[in-house]
Amino acid sequence: MTLNRKTALVTGSTSGIGLELARHLARAGTRVVLTGRRKDLLEDILRDFSLKGWEADGIPADLATSGEAERLFRETLSRTGGRLDILVNNAGVWHQSPVEDISRATFRSVMSLNLETPFILSGMAIKLMKRQGGGTIVNISSVAGIEAWAGSALYSASKFGLRALTQSLLAEGAPFGVKSFAICPGYVATPMAADSPIPPEEMIQPEDVARVVMAHLSLSGATVLKDIVISRLGAEQ
Repeated sequence: MTLNRKTALVTGSTSGIGLELARHLARAGTRVVLTGRRKDLLEDILRDFSLKGWEADGIPADLATSGEAERLFRETLSRTGGRLDILVNNAGVWHQSPVEDISRATFRSVMSLNLETPFILSGMAIKLMKRQGGGTIVNISSVAGIEAWAGSALYSASKFGLRALTQSLLAEGAPFGVKSFAICPGYVATPMAADSPIPPEEMIQPEDVARVVMAHLSLSGATVLKDIVISRLGAEQ
């Protein structure tokens, strides 16, 4: 895919992987719509993008709230002239606790952002991309979406589900030229991993995840990679 003059929506794009990927896309000539909960931070990022001559829009949204995904999608299309070439479902929340301690409210909160929102956005995106004759949906999963450990049940369930969504999207979109793929990184040096015992310099860097996504987006239309695992050197997770 030639990225110049394409359009993209990247959720959770005010920090970490989402922000780094938005930068890479904008640098390549893509018109990027960024979104996050903090309006002030979003505005600061947009000013920086503008100074660099990059095309970008920002839409504040709390995607854990009912109806926000639909509103975000509608407003995105109003900024991009009704077209969307790339959707990146990156927004998510980490949760760690034993299964016995997970309440129904906590379950719903984590699943709402990590799985329900990508479902809603992907459903609207694939419908549009089929009409367009092409597009790409990128889901940021995790190694915890491939293997689960003690304390990771809820987070892993959401990320396993995201991979299942990706596989179905790929099967449904392929006849129409719509690709879907999942990125499954280990520990990434982002605010979500701030409490990890692993030093940030030993973690995967957000720009490395962005480079992997960009490499996939540059492949020919007939080529797709599935469940791309990005690991830390010498680590099992």
